[in-house]
Amino acid sequence: MPPASDPPDSQILARVRQRHKDIHDRLLRGDNLSAISRDLRLDRKTVRRYANLELDDLLASARDRRQEILARFKPYIQQRYRTGGTNAAQLFREVREQGYPGSKISVRKYVATLRAGTAISEPVLVPSPRQITSWIMRRPETLTSSESAQLGRTLEACPDLSTARELAHGFNAIARERRGSELVQWLGRALADGPKPIQSVATFLQPDWDAVINGLTLPWSSGVVEGQVTRIKLIKRRSYGRASFSLLRTLVLAQPP
Repeated sequence: MPPASDPPDSQILARVRQRHKDIHDRLLRGDNLSAISRDLRLDRKTVRRYANLELDDLLASARDRRQEILARFKPYIQQRYRTGGTNAAQLFREVREQGYPGSKISVRKYVATLRAGTAISEPVLVPSPRQITSWIMRRPETLTSSESAQLGRTLEACPDLSTARELAHGFNAIARERRGSELVQWLGRALADGPKPIQSVATFLQPDWDAVINGLTLPWSSGVVEGQVTRIKLIKRRSYGRASFSLLRTLVLAQPP
């Protein structure tokens, strides 16, 4: 019988008990660890761990792991609950989109503690700069509802990021659709309203203005030249210390691009 403290529908604990029973039944039959690992499709280290530890120790470890799975999603659930997101099923779907691998019952029980006022306050998780940059640069339609919500809160908290996002999307559209004639208007706004990093980019573009405009307007590029430079560098690396200049010249001219 499972301990009274265990929820009857805990899939993790039930799986631990069943796996422990299967492995020890095979051990009593005299099977070795490799055979058990192969037949049960488990890593050999996992089989050895189940063979060496008592069931109570394995269950205790599983209980801790089950709690840790939800721990990093609790700040988000708390924040959503405070803003009216009290439906446990909906919250489960949202955290699952963020990578939560656990069960719905764990989310439901945690929401119940929020309703009862017995939940421990969790620190608010701040998205990493890498995450924020990814959300800013991606097209809005590619973001999940959770990512959109987190990005919205981040932009609301930092107006400079909101301006940077608009300017970054505007420059991407100009480059992608070859609308170089609109760069003057973009540059003016970037210098007037953009955060300092955006202003630095805008200032950097000005000395080579004609080249930048042509690059964002004309269909031609220096890609072919860059490809040839890369090819010659590869030939030089292969021949370093073993060839003269005359042989290098022959290789460059003889090998097709």
